[in-house]
Amino acid sequence: MNKDEEIARLKEAFTLFEETSRSLESAYEELQNEVRLLTAKLEQAEHAKREEETKNKVLLKQFQQLFWSMPVGVMLLNSEGRVVMTNPIVDRLFGETILGGVWSDIVPKSFRPQKDDGHEITMVTGRRVRVETSSLGDVPGQLIILVDLTETHSLQRQLAHHERLSTMGKMVAALAHQIRTPLSSAMLYAGHLQKESLSEDMRVRFSGKLSDRLNNIERQIRDMLIFSKSDIKLDEKLLLTVLVDKVSERAQEQAELNNAELNVHVDGLPAGQIQCHQEVLVGSILNLVNNGIEASERGAEIDLWVTAHEQVLRITVEDHGRGMSDEQLNKVQEGFVTTKQHGTGLGLMVVKAIIRAHHGTFTIESQPEVGTKATITLPILGSEYV
Repeated sequence: MNKDEEIARLKEAFTLFEETSRSLESAYEELQNEVRLLTAKLEQAEHAKREEETKNKVLLKQFQQLFWSMPVGVMLLNSEGRVVMTNPIVDRLFGETILGGVWSDIVPKSFRPQKDDGHEITMVTGRRVRVETSSLGDVPGQLIILVDLTETHSLQRQLAHHERLSTMGKMVAALAHQIRTPLSSAMLYAGHLQKESLSEDMRVRFSGKLSDRLNNIERQIRDMLIFSKSDIKLDEKLLLTVLVDKVSERAQEQAELNNAELNVHVDGLPAGQIQCHQEVLVGSILNLVNNGIEASERGAEIDLWVTAHEQVLRITVEDHGRGMSDEQLNKVQEGFVTTKQHGTGLGLMVVKAIIRAHHGTFTIESQPEVGTKATITLPILGSEYV
């Protein structure tokens, strides 16, 4: 190879080197631009991340503040049932910290159920609380809320006691006046029965009259005793079907004795229970049935409707008798006002007191010459967590 050829090849190599250098330089610039772009995106992502972390910290702080300041006891359980978070009210209710404890071990040591607890439950510390639970959705664990009803329960008892005391004078005066009339009649019929010359037909008639007056006095005294009680202990749990059977049976007896027809309508009851005092609860429902019978003509129909919906039992007694005007309806609900010939007007007050003691409601509606409908609702016991 001569010098000219060698020089030519060197020129070609140099030219190729220059082109390669320019290509590398261009690629390097593109790479630098890409690095700058990625760096900017990374800075934006880091900034957004910092902002999100700041927001999460604020939310967490707000949640902790809300958790601690809630007016009810709140605790958080993990997937293993261990208490991982509590607020101060929980410690106050239990009298000690239960943080870190297992809930299934805490329950038997901290709760002492009483017969009249119902939807509340008594703690070893003497507090009465309602226990509510909630899942955390997709997050494993459980939220438990303890609502302290001790003071509310005590205030309700005091209010009911003061209400009874404030009406005691009226009640005694009304009873003394109303009992005197059937008692005088009973003494009169008893005197007639002592006559040897009395015919058998008259003896049977007077015996029935005497029994009727004595039953009237007994009902009024029973109402007085129930109304004057300071407390009605709900120490029985009764199946809904058993309650309905007892009420239906005794209501049918009342209807037959008064030549009335009782129609019982029961719409598929759940397999639940109610917390109650069986005797007084059944008696209050029968009181409504008796009112319906007395407000109707002999041979009239009385309808007893029993339904249940969303953990609430509803019992309605409906008659098709003379009914009442709005004014009469308002007065009979005030107490010591009655539309009966022999009555104290205490019956509806007794029913109200009994249903309120069972944590239920009582309503009554009526139209003249159409009839009266009285309805009570009672809470059905659900599955308590504890």
